[in-house]
Amino acid sequence: MQKTNALLESIGKLVVSMRATTMDQTELGQRVGVGRNTISSIENGKPVNAETIFNVLEHFGVIDDVQLVIEQKLEEQQSTLSRKSRKEGLLLDNDF
Repeated sequence: MQKTNALLESIGKLVVSMRATTMDQTELGQRVGVGRNTISSIENGKPVNAETIFNVLEHFGVIDDVQLVIEQKLEEQQSTLSRKSRKEGLLLDNDF
């Protein structure tokens, strides 16, 4: 949970830094379809709906960076997976 909280705080700081120079919380909320309180929660590192966070990140043009990291991790995961082959079935005596 500590890493989750740290990530939420980092996202909040990023949103504040990107938003504060051009608009207030109410305007950002209107642009992404949420209320000012939700934007405030994001900026304060409180948990909110993931889709809302993604919409805010998309608004600021950083969602592609998040997507890239996820796709790289997925690719790494898929390359390390190997198909398990089935062993030849052993014939067992039918002793019933």
